[in-house]
Amino acid sequence: MKTSIKEILFFGLLALLMGAMEIQAQTCSCAGAPLISSQSISSAAKGNLLLGVTYQYNDISNLYSGSSQLNNLSTARNTQSTLLELNYGITRRLTFSGTVTYVQKFRRTGLQTSGAEETLTTRGIGDGLFMLKYVLHQNTIRKQYQLAIGGGVKVPFGASDITQGGLALNADMQPGTGAWDGIAWSYFSKTFAPATTINLFWYNSFRLTGSDNRFGSNDIYRFGNEVVSTLGVTNKIIGDLSYIMMVRYRSTASDQRNGNPLPNTGGKWINFKPAFSYGLTDQLSLRFSGQLPVYQHLNGTQPTTAFTLSASVFYNFGSKTIF
Repeated sequence: MKTSIKEILFFGLLALLMGAMEIQAQTCSCAGAPLISSQSISSAAKGNLLLGVTYQYNDISNLYSGSSQLNNLSTARNTQSTLLELNYGITRRLTFSGTVTYVQKFRRTGLQTSGAEETLTTRGIGDGLFMLKYVLHQNTIRKQYQLAIGGGVKVPFGASDITQGGLALNADMQPGTGAWDGIAWSYFSKTFAPATTINLFWYNSFRLTGSDNRFGSNDIYRFGNEVVSTLGVTNKIIGDLSYIMMVRYRSTASDQRNGNPLPNTGGKWINFKPAFSYGLTDQLSLRFSGQLPVYQHLNGTQPTTAFTLSASVFYNFGSKTIF
């Protein structure tokens, strides 16, 4: 038991340290498919295949300077993402996870100026994420908690060099980042059966980014590293209907271009994410969720998320439990 407590404290401390680091990361103004945030499934039972399809709409109409919201009546933006997620139990403890995406980004400017309105839409395959997850401690009747770690890579499937009228589009309008990234991930959950069906969970991820030579050796863009930490609780409401309540913390810093930090990028976010899950059958389940900002502090002035809506369908090709 002492070893188990040490493991829990170690990963908790690691998550806090990552959140405190001065790191560099992709901001909400560059919102693409939420690859890291989609990794909420800790493991699959041996031989089980879990497929999921998620649609997400991200409204990026807010404008912030620091922690102050500004009037933003001239620009409207949104990102729509479709994610196909696969989780396969290789062994009792080892799970393979893969996610591929399709992204559409929309921006309309000049809304308050007669004759100056312009729209821009880009779409295409986004980046992919592939991970291996290992369960250090499986949930049992005597010790009702689960602890897992994982790691993998983000693969730059998406285009990052789209042009319009011969001019390069900004990185926030590209479907992909163009860079290989390394991913570290951890997961902890605690149940209280048979007294209650409440399940507490906490998962964290860290993304170490690479760089992209977008239009040649003189234009090197780096989104920087990213930390996401999510704390949540889930419980049954009635029958196969359950609620999931989450608080998500995300910390970023300035992007870089040719080694120089870019202004008006990076910040810190705390979001509230409620969700509802319904099991249609033992294999098929639905999930609907939203996300609202609770606190935002951005570096400089930049657009940021006003709200997010998503819907998911999961199908389990197996009879054993997905944790």
